[in-house]
Amino acid sequence: MPLPLDERIELAAQLIKRARIFYDVWWFYEGTGTRPRILDTMNRYSEFFRFDTHAHFVSMVVHLAGLFETRSDTINFTALVDELDTSGLFPPEDLGQAQDVIKEIQNLPSKLAILRSNLFAHRSASLSYKEAFRKADVTPNQLRDLTVAGLRIANILLHARGLPEQHFHELSRKDAERLLHDLAQTKGT
Repeated sequence: MPLPLDERIELAAQLIKRARIFYDVWWFYEGTGTRPRILDTMNRYSEFFRFDTHAHFVSMVVHLAGLFETRSDTINFTALVDELDTSGLFPPEDLGQAQDVIKEIQNLPSKLAILRSNLFAHRSASLSYKEAFRKADVTPNQLRDLTVAGLRIANILLHARGLPEQHFHELSRKDAERLLHDLAQTKGT
């Protein structure tokens, strides 16, 4: 028996917000605009940041891949939209908006599935780490765009059910920035 529909929609919204947090922290560590400023401090704690960076990336990929898969037995946007379509509980104009967003990003979920299915949820015996990334051919901007699309879909569904809209926040990234700033200030102590 599935969880109640409204609860699944709210969970999908929370999961996309988490995926964005994982993206924001990972991209803060790895982004060309930030990494050069923090690299010396990260190198002082290299074993922590090497695995923390990886953990954020893996978590983001797993969350996004799950939310954009098409299984009927998991909480994902396609299943939620399909269920609302057949239930008659969803205004047709909202349904069309959600379907349009899914169509806009339709080529990205398969790229994430390559990473999730070959590197993280399962480890391919035939693809190297580098080959899996080459095969996925996904960029950081596409990952960010997928989080934005996911939140748009979640908010369309939430609105149609009379539930509060959700928003991304930057608190986790700001904490990561402060942490690295504070670590840089303690250099040599």
